[in-house]
Amino acid sequence: MESLLAERTAVVYGAGSVGSAVAKAFVREGARVFVAGRGEGALKQLAHDVEEDGGSLSTARIDAFDRDAVEGFLDTVVEETGRLDVSFCATSTRRPGGRQGAALGELSFEDFSLPIVDFTRAQFTTANAAAARMTPRRRGVIMMMTAAPARVPFPYTAGFGPAWAAVEAFARTLAAELGPRGVRVLCLHSAGSPDARHSIESTMATDLPELPARQQIWQERSAVHNLLGRGPSLADVGNMAAFMASDLAAASTGTTTDLTGGMTCR
Repeated sequence: MESLLAERTAVVYGAGSVGSAVAKAFVREGARVFVAGRGEGALKQLAHDVEEDGGSLSTARIDAFDRDAVEGFLDTVVEETGRLDVSFCATSTRRPGGRQGAALGELSFEDFSLPIVDFTRAQFTTANAAAARMTPRRRGVIMMMTAAPARVPFPYTAGFGPAWAAVEAFARTLAAELGPRGVRVLCLHSAGSPDARHSIESTMATDLPELPARQQIWQERSAVHNLLGRGPSLADVGNMAAFMASDLAAASTGTTTDLTGGMTCR
């Protein structure tokens, strides 16, 4: 069977757990992959892991918030390969704050709005830069990543649920604009991968005595709503990203693909 992404060029923003899983899946499916991220160590580790598996990819230290840097990065990719077929942005907030675990009434507006600004800025910058290079060829796929609180009401998740909901709304609007020009726009919607390297401590309200009890509420609510009783593995996320980026999903755009074990299906 032919690889899903043979002869495609894909860029991935973020070399964390999700970005790395998606990049590895794209390489496995035959794409030429370029990964941009801020952390040199994570980029080197990803390149090493892919090489050990018999593949290869290119990396670059790029801040997805920096429009000029993103534009320059994509210029280099297109100059080298002649095309851009897939853009996947797995980046999130890069700043400490947000205070997950606090009640809305305990937040300042600055903490509430921090993830909303950061998530939407990263997706807006990378998606529009990709679209400018895809629409002349009338083909391409732009993919974003969101999480269950965008649709399932979880208490004490601060501005993170609204941030992911805003990303999904942005993706639908962009899909409506780019669909007639041959470009698809999609979200993957995850319940969180148990095998991910989580780095969310900087977003937690660790000074709150109530935090452990509130985190327990998250776990209980997830258990009630998850029909499979588990979150998606990182391999599940990578596999779905590769499938949705391929021509086998050519009729899908403006939609959010569920990877929550059914948490958002009703």
